[in-house]
Amino acid sequence: MENKIMCNCDAAVAYPRVCAHRGFNTIAPENSLPAYGAAVAMGAEEIEFDLWFTKDGEVVSIHDSKLDRVSDGTGKICDHTLEELKTYDFGIKCGEKFRGMKIPTFEEILEKFACRCIMNIHLKTQGDKPEYLDKVVQLIKKYNCEKYVYFMSGRDAFLERLRAEYPEITRCCGGGDGKWEIVDRAIKYECKKLQFVKGYFNKEMVDKAHANGIVCNVFWSDDPAETQEYLDMGVDVILTNDYNLIAQVVEKKPKYNM
Repeated sequence: MENKIMCNCDAAVAYPRVCAHRGFNTIAPENSLPAYGAAVAMGAEEIEFDLWFTKDGEVVSIHDSKLDRVSDGTGKICDHTLEELKTYDFGIKCGEKFRGMKIPTFEEILEKFACRCIMNIHLKTQGDKPEYLDKVVQLIKKYNCEKYVYFMSGRDAFLERLRAEYPEITRCCGGGDGKWEIVDRAIKYECKKLQFVKGYFNKEMVDKAHANGIVCNVFWSDDPAETQEYLDMGVDVILTNDYNLIAQVVEKKPKYNM
């Protein structure tokens, strides 16, 4: 294995943090290896990405269920094999200089960044087949990064399954259909983290989460003034599309441990 600069595991990295949402996607195509690499190279403690499964059961990183917005392909991810997906261009929609970029698999992400940053993972197709979650966890364990990842989900059934089957991997409660009940849901499913949705939380909710030992993320902020407001409310992790801009605000805040 190539030499890598290792970072501390999730439990040992201080707050507040910046999480590069879909990577540093204001300078490189979202959910791409260059976007993740740019964020990590600039010091991002966390990167966030979405995972879908292909027709032949491979795990790829893309936000949408369909190809159309981010590539020159069309149709659903689940209707294409990985080999078919690798024929499409996932850079050209962001400009000529990104022409030829390919969709990354989860394993390609792990090969480059396992144990080099914390990974906020949103598994989009967990409910389609029970074995999907198992395959993702097997890859996480293959790269020895169980303590460097966490699963974010707003689906209570998924949080319950994670608690029952993979309690060693940190759970992050998302908004889902109960955004205003997110703190109580996080407590119920014994989540170490939660991820507020902009516009659906207040300081009272942040304080309640902290009183129960729960880390608070917020999705999302690309505005320095808004980011400062969130930090003043006690938010611990800011998800952002513009890593460099927001990191300059967050780094001024004194570090603390949860």
